[in-house]
Amino acid sequence: MKKGLLLLSVLYTALCFSQESKSKEKFWSGNFDLGLNFTKNTEETFQFNNIFKLNYKLRNHILTLNNNIAFVSKTGQKELLNKGKQDLKYEVTSKNLNIRFLFQNLYDIDKKIKNRYTSGVGVSYNLFDKKSVNIGITIQREKENVLGRDDKLQNRLNSNILITKKIKKSIQFTFKNSYQPNLDGFGDFRWISNLSVRMSLSTQFLLSINTNFNYDSEPEIGIPETDYQLINSISYSF
Repeated sequence: MKKGLLLLSVLYTALCFSQESKSKEKFWSGNFDLGLNFTKNTEETFQFNNIFKLNYKLRNHILTLNNNIAFVSKTGQKELLNKGKQDLKYEVTSKNLNIRFLFQNLYDIDKKIKNRYTSGVGVSYNLFDKKSVNIGITIQREKENVLGRDDKLQNRLNSNILITKKIKKSIQFTFKNSYQPNLDGFGDFRWISNLSVRMSLSTQFLLSINTNFNYDSEPEIGIPETDYQLINSISYSF
């Protein structure tokens, strides 16, 4: 572990100085999404989603803030079920190699998770010049607060792949897949997949369709191992 952290610190220093002579441009960018979903089968489910993403870039340094919240109302339940995720990510990038530092909080009352705090450090590599395929690995430390039992600490590995593809500059497909085993026992793992399609409606407004698949090999008692979501939203980018 110590050797790995030392190697990351050397790579971080090298990447910082490798871009010293390049443009000192800096800028802000981001997007704001609002989505509403209604489902009626054996019960009625209404879901409101809000996604906010903010990026700040200075040369090869990128700071990203993400806020994703959802409120769910189901038949027969008086209170709204709420879930969300907030993360702060700092990256140092080069042509192909990137180093990232991550801080995250996740909560999902429907899965009995009050809070799951995560911090991590990792590297990723762009397989092609256009950065359309990126593979990465991160070492994560988690503290999880679950309803009805004591907190638990875990060390996990997060290996992921990110694929992006643009069609005629107006449609973008993004696929992200993450495998997160517990370092104390690889039989305890999570599998998280996301596929999104974003279609331009104007210079700043987009239609966004997201599908999320989550698998947890060891969920809390009474919670299913898998869940699936389809989220439609309107996005404003800036």
